[in-house]
Amino acid sequence: MVHLHHTVIVEPVPRRWFEQAVLTLYDLVAETRADDGRLFLADGRRVPDVRLTEGGHLRAGAVYEVDDDAARTRVRVLEWDRRSAVRVAQTITDGAVTAEIEGVLRDVERPRTAGLRGSMRSTGTRWASLTRATGTSQLRLDDWWTAAAGTDPGTASAPLEALLDHRLGVATVRASPHRLPDGRWAISVSLTARGRRLLRPLTAVALRLAARSLHRSFTGALESAATRWNETVPDLVAQDMPRLRERALGALADPDTP
Repeated sequence: MVHLHHTVIVEPVPRRWFEQAVLTLYDLVAETRADDGRLFLADGRRVPDVRLTEGGHLRAGAVYEVDDDAARTRVRVLEWDRRSAVRVAQTITDGAVTAEIEGVLRDVERPRTAGLRGSMRSTGTRWASLTRATGTSQLRLDDWWTAAAGTDPGTASAPLEALLDHRLGVATVRASPHRLPDGRWAISVSLTARGRRLLRPLTAVALRLAARSLHRSFTGALESAATRWNETVPDLVAQDMPRLRERALGALADPDTP
């Protein structure tokens, strides 16, 4: 077994802003329309590279295909209800590798939980079975902001938990924030990895030998993510909702349409 821990410092996201942003983006998407498979924003501009191929627009069962030279991407709407949940499934195929991801946000009007689950598999290669993995994650939003309001790390269960399951072993990631005196968040992240019962002696040795490299990779990935967060989030949370909406519209619209 290996256990890694690291804390990163990031700029905070006000809960009220987050909830308003979720509703703003939900309404923006809900206002789009489909015409002969093509998607258009409320102002008439086209959404490029996305086509409705099955079902009714933004209804359960709707399937969208995303034009991408590198991979084939299909998105299926499983649930679309502002008062209940938004749930979508995405399938990405890149050569012999296929990834399936399902995401859900519950209670759009006041988000309570967000979750992901997914799997990856490969076919046609000698070591295909070693690429198969499944994973789940859940973020309890009420608990996150409660923890983020406190000034101590606390001992309650982490509001963000993720599990990666592979034939060689299992890895668990947990994250919890607390508030620093200057208002920023200190997010404590831990990773625990262990081998399967029959392979545990071999994986234990391998993990022990690779511990230093794993720690460098773990801390490096977290610090890089924190850097990107701190470069992006302050500008985002400074946007009021009309400006955020216009920014999102600009990102979605085809630049070649008026």
